[in-house]
Amino acid sequence: MSEKDKLIEAALFMTPQAVNVSDLMEVISEQNYTMAKGIALRFMKKFNQRDSSLHVVQIEDRFQMVIRPNYEEKVRHLAQKAMFHPGLMKTLALIAFKQPIAQSLVIKYRNNKAYDHIHRLVEEGFIVRAPKGRSYTLRTTKKFLECFGEDAIKQKKLSPLPGLVEDKD
Repeated sequence: MSEKDKLIEAALFMTPQAVNVSDLMEVISEQNYTMAKGIALRFMKKFNQRDSSLHVVQIEDRFQMVIRPNYEEKVRHLAQKAMFHPGLMKTLALIAFKQPIAQSLVIKYRNNKAYDHIHRLVEEGFIVRAPKGRSYTLRTTKKFLECFGEDAIKQKKLSPLPGLVEDKD
């Protein structure tokens, strides 16, 4: 298996949704769209010849690794349900992106339901609370990194939320 095939396999394995050719171009360092698509098609053909419970499907100009139908029914019950509901995930995203962040600011931007979100995230071990003045400072934990990866906390150059001042230790 070539290095580009291994990279495509890793990319398809890592994401549950179909990966477009443009993203694969970046992964395999290929500048030409047609060449990248051809490499992906050849990979799909070779991969699907294997005697495996997985296969690669093409959906328009996207590729996805999926379970073969005759195995899917037997393992479907093992599929992980959504870890948290969308509101809680938004609270966690705000904490991860702006950490360390004062709990009072999280409540300000996410409303009073964020108290419940924070409590659950602390219980589950995804964030920690440390007293700071009359509020708490919130940060993500090692468990967060293990679950979501380091890319989940990389700072992006986005405009800050109005009035949001980050904690300085």
